[in-house]
Amino acid sequence: MADPLRLKQILVNLISNALKFTPEGKIRLSIKEVSHSENTFSKLEFSVKDTGIGIKKENQKKIFYSFVQEDNSTTRRFGGTGLGLAISNQLLGLMKSKLELKSDFGKGSTFFFTVELKKVKSKKVIKNKVGDDSFKNKKVNVDDNRNFKILIVEDNKINMLLSKTLLKKLVPNCRIVEANNGDEAVLQFKTEQPDLILMDIQMPEKNGYETTAEIRNLNTSENIPIIALTAGIMLGEKEKCLEAGMNDYISKPIIEAELEQKLIQWLQL
Repeated sequence: MADPLRLKQILVNLISNALKFTPEGKIRLSIKEVSHSENTFSKLEFSVKDTGIGIKKENQKKIFYSFVQEDNSTTRRFGGTGLGLAISNQLLGLMKSKLELKSDFGKGSTFFFTVELKKVKSKKVIKNKVGDDSFKNKKVNVDDNRNFKILIVEDNKINMLLSKTLLKKLVPNCRIVEANNGDEAVLQFKTEQPDLILMDIQMPEKNGYETTAEIRNLNTSENIPIIALTAGIMLGEKEKCLEAGMNDYISKPIIEAELEQKLIQWLQL
């Protein structure tokens, strides 16, 4: 018995970081049982191992804290480790666990954690209830003549794939435009004039706040909704998004019900 949403959020953060910092090589997700009792609990170890750039020993502790990056060069080149690790550690703390790290600079890293889960006797699947009840029975209803154009700005391949998959499921007739960084986003906005933008906050070179500010300076952007994609809703983050010119935000990993709610709200479906 566990919280699938929070476990997914932690694993997506770890795999996303591994992909970001592994220009070539391999990444392995492993899950194994390390101990158990007959009827009461099972202790599982989750690990994400990569053959990427690794982390210097003096930087290995501070990356788990909010708003602290490994160093400025890492932040500018890769976009930094972001709030993902800090948020993952906070979530694990609520599960009476913590994120641990083994890393060899220049050779790779392994992030791992163990959680003790209660065993359940029933084989019945317990569905996790997510989303706002007010949207429970409301489905996106798209007129065939309204082929929305949606720009996704996201430097992470997993998150880009997830966003595209959910959008195509919710709005089958939409045309998706992709941008992998801030400069691409500004160019795509000028040439494509999308109806809505999903904007990743943390990207290398030019982050989501800077990209949004640049788009908002363009004459044609005034009525285009920009929804921030954030690693987690921290204190003051919503206000910062709004100050930068965004209209709303969605926390990652994206939940289908929440995305549906935002599409209904901002595309007036």
